[in-house]
Amino acid sequence: MPAPRTSAPSTTTGSDALLSLLFGILGIALAFGSLAWLSGNLTNSLFGSGSWGPFRATDALLHPDVLWPHLSTTALLVGARIIPGLLSVCLTVLGLVLWMRLRGGPKNGLARKADLAPLLDKEITAKAKSLRPSLSGRECKRGRPC
Repeated sequence: MPAPRTSAPSTTTGSDALLSLLFGILGIALAFGSLAWLSGNLTNSLFGSGSWGPFRATDALLHPDVLWPHLSTTALLVGARIIPGLLSVCLTVLGLVLWMRLRGGPKNGLARKADLAPLLDKEITAKAKSLRPSLSGRECKRGRPC
């Protein structure tokens, strides 16, 4: 019988990305259903019978005509589809911008030329001579003057 695994399973970038995508789609669907219910009820209170329907986000998302039968087709389209869709897109874009800002980090990990300039021979030699003046009259190890 094999020994039970004591370390955490190794995850790859692909599975992490798919899991994040799955959670993102689930969050967007929940937000869109809730916004469809809220804006449908607001539309119903403004242009329909005025009573609020029970919280059924799935029905508001998939069958708004069943949840609010007294509303016209145009009011259902605008109140339960277009407005929550626009709000969901705005919230998704805002979430992605915040996620990219917080989790994005640097574009790449390579040093630029300006970052490497202090490490070049001339700069290191000048720094060494400024720190230790007795090195001024000496030659480098390679036989050339520093």
